[in-house]
Amino acid sequence: MLLGATCTLLAAPPTAEAISRARLEQGLSKQMHRVGGGSGAWVSDLDAAGHGPLFSWAAKTPRILASNSKLFTTAAALHRFGVDGRLETRLYPHPRTAVHPHAIRGDLVIAGDGDPALASRGFAKRNNLPLTPIGALARGLHRDGIRRVLGKVEADDTIFDRRRGVPTTGVDASGELSPLSGLSYDSGFDGSHYARRPELEAARALRAKLRQHHIRVKGGVGRANLSEGALEHSPLAAVSSPRMSTLVMATNRPSNNFFAEMMLKRLGASATTKGTTSRGAHQAEHFAAQLGASVKLQNGSGLSRDNQASPKSVGGLLRALDRRPEHLAFRRSLPLAGHQGTLGSRMHGTAADGDCRAKTGTLIDVSALSGYCHAAGHTVAFSILMNSVNVSVAEDAQDRMAALIARYGR
Repeated sequence: MLLGATCTLLAAPPTAEAISRARLEQGLSKQMHRVGGGSGAWVSDLDAAGHGPLFSWAAKTPRILASNSKLFTTAAALHRFGVDGRLETRLYPHPRTAVHPHAIRGDLVIAGDGDPALASRGFAKRNNLPLTPIGALARGLHRDGIRRVLGKVEADDTIFDRRRGVPTTGVDASGELSPLSGLSYDSGFDGSHYARRPELEAARALRAKLRQHHIRVKGGVGRANLSEGALEHSPLAAVSSPRMSTLVMATNRPSNNFFAEMMLKRLGASATTKGTTSRGAHQAEHFAAQLGASVKLQNGSGLSRDNQASPKSVGGLLRALDRRPEHLAFRRSLPLAGHQGTLGSRMHGTAADGDCRAKTGTLIDVSALSGYCHAAGHTVAFSILMNSVNVSVAEDAQDRMAALIARYGR
């Protein structure tokens, strides 16, 4: 199909005439027939009595989620940590180290909290990411009068296991996900390459910042593994991540795989348990089940063909979240059609433009779109999961379907 023809067919103005449920069902069915494959869809008016089911097409059959998996990951993170929750990277003296008024007479340990946003300002700005500035740790030490570190800067990343990747059944994720670490810096990159030891990149970055703040460091960098007891003491300095709502937005709008996988592992971590992908997936699955949604997650980003749920389950998650305190933060984390993130170039000039927020998902022969539309003052939730399809045709159909949903007038 010619691009010009596609744009012409989609060019219904945002003020397009409202349509009835019958016309909505007819239009949605037409698009589902056109795409074919193993596809399903679910649409419901959340403000209507009984949550107003509007459309269902093979809605109970599990499908590959692709990046719609991030809906489950980020929903669980908002529940666990709260909209205003933050992750905290801290500095401690090594247990064998003495701290004097102006010197740390031994090793200094930077302990990670699984914060995906710990980075340099330049990296965060270039990649349009939220920032946890590592330099704040150096400023904190300098402010307290420390001028010398007589040992090394050591990295403690043991809030997570040291598996750098995640299971990715049926997907080649080699260029899609940088190495994971409980203490990550610059999203697991060393310049333009993946870091071999991400935690040591953080230690080197801190060492450089200490010197910039006129704190001399005698030694190099290394690893540490602080005990539970040591971590219970007040840190020498700490820096907090942006709010969890900001981290979730940075995950969902651009569909950031690294942020999603870090978030999932952090879900699986506690004071006595290391964060792992499998533990995090279990936590996200359990939270979804509490909301009445069934999902199978192998990882948090969707880089697996084993991440599956039915359109009805995804819709159930969206419906349940709409009644929770974190619903605004969750909804605003989704890209706005025609304006933001992965939907920035889609649905321009249609009724969905500026009125629908939805999470995309794409793998080879897989395309998904799930989210919310404003329709005549009501909120309509929808999930469209298309497997074994031509992705371009599927995206075009999804855009048309979202535009129809936004025109629904009851």
